[in-house]
Amino acid sequence: MKADEIRSRMEKLNDFIQDSEATVRGGKMADLSGLDKDVAVICTKAIALPPSDARDIQPLMAELIGNLERLSTALKDYKEDLKK
Repeated sequence: MKADEIRSRMEKLNDFIQDSEATVRGGKMADLSGLDKDVAVICTKAIALPPSDARDIQPLMAELIGNLERLSTALKDYKEDLKK
């Protein structure tokens, strides 16, 4: 997979994760089936890039990590709200 394809898929994945976080924060559960696989595949492809291309992808990777952390927090909050 070429750097442009990885960038495009990573941008779409970031959008999906942000949308999922908004859904969860809105009090609904998002369908996250396959997310772990999608993240693993794109990360594997990104680290296989030549160093110069990998550096270009680094900001998107950082965004992906941040989005996943925020989604994780939203899911924990959602779970806690269900206990109330």
